[in-house]
Amino acid sequence: DSIKSAKDDRTTLNKAKKIIEDARKAYKAKCLEPYEALEPQVKELVDMLETQRGLIDDTVKDYENRQKAEKEAEIRAYYNKKAFVLGEYAETLYDKLLDAKWLNASTTKAKYEEGVQLAINNALSDINAIKAMDSPFVDTLIETYISSLSLEQVKVKNEELTAAHNKAGLSQVPISENVSSVQAVPNQEAKPVTSTDEGTLLRIHATQYQLIQITDFMKAIGVTFETE
Repeated sequence: DSIKSAKDDRTTLNKAKKIIEDARKAYKAKCLEPYEALEPQVKELVDMLETQRGLIDDTVKDYENRQKAEKEAEIRAYYNKKAFVLGEYAETLYDKLLDAKWLNASTTKAKYEEGVQLAINNALSDINAIKAMDSPFVDTLIETYISSLSLEQVKVKNEELTAAHNKAGLSQVPISENVSSVQAVPNQEAKPVTSTDEGTLLRIHATQYQLIQITDFMKAIGVTFETE
């Protein structure tokens, strides 16, 4: 009898719940009627505003980019006038020395000119310091400096090249015109190379890191080479 009564009560409660939920949904729908009528108009208005905002944003960005381009042209002209002291390295150093802050509208002409001159002076001092190292790898060291603007990296590179150079037993040898000369590492089996009138054809099997080291050595001892 208790189970049957419980089931009847459960059915009654479920019906009551449904009546309440249906009333809630109906009241919610009625409350939302004004909003649902307004929502499409609001979305349309927001889309119109966003379209205009985007057009203005594009115009502002275009103006700012043109302003920066004009300013960079002025900076480049000033750099070209002052960078003659860098000689052959002036062109390749420009992009590295250019400070993005110089292009800001808030940066005055006097400020960027001061920055350009300081950057040139620092680069010249560093290059002179590299040459004063009297390293046989000076060309590679300067390439390292141009790519990093770091004397510390240059010193590390020089130590790596010197250590590997000494370990391999390489020595600088005279190079006759149009002929490449390679000194073999003692006590190691070497595959034959093909000689031509234009030089010596050498096929090398190495990792990327080893290949970088080998080309550094060849530059250091004056060997000219081509890669495919």
